[in-house]
Amino acid sequence: MTIKQFQELYYVATSEDMDLDKSIKMVGIVTGKTPEQVERMSMRKFNILCGAVHNHFKIFEKDLLKGKPKKIVRVGKRFYRINYDVTKCKSSTYVEVSTFSTDIIQNLHKIMASIVTPIKFRWGKWVEVEHEDLAKEMESMDFEAAYHAAVFFYTHYRVSMQIIQPYLIKELMAKGVNQMEAEETLNNS
Repeated sequence: MTIKQFQELYYVATSEDMDLDKSIKMVGIVTGKTPEQVERMSMRKFNILCGAVHNHFKIFEKDLLKGKPKKIVRVGKRFYRINYDVTKCKSSTYVEVSTFSTDIIQNLHKIMASIVTPIKFRWGKWVEVEHEDLAKEMESMDFEAAYHAAVFFYTHYRVSMQIIQPYLIKELMAKGVNQMEAEETLNNS
């Protein structure tokens, strides 16, 4: 399953549509068919596909929790290294990930574009890829690999914020912000 498929399935699952409409859309997302094509299927074939989608999610959920983070992933024809060493991340990367993490599901491809490095060597040098192009390409990334990387960075961010929070509160208070507002601001981050 790709990130884009997961995003689409997530929004269909959380929508207020009727269950039949949700099933039609989900089967369409997984099979690559339009809702009209799914509706033209025989009821038997539709039920088999719905059961397969349901079983796939049960297996996927179990495997997702058992899986391990990947260092290198393939997206399309390219290979990418996921940067888990936050000491080597640029400050702009930290800001990007923090900004995109306001809605992790919707922005997962953008988060991945911020934390991966293309492994591409041309004419004796590394070729840089624009963030927007990289984010679009990350929509096709394997969701499981993205999930483990996102969990790593979310945990790292949450723990680091807890550790440095007293220092940040002190700095905000030195700039005239009262302690309660400073704590609330940092907790919301």
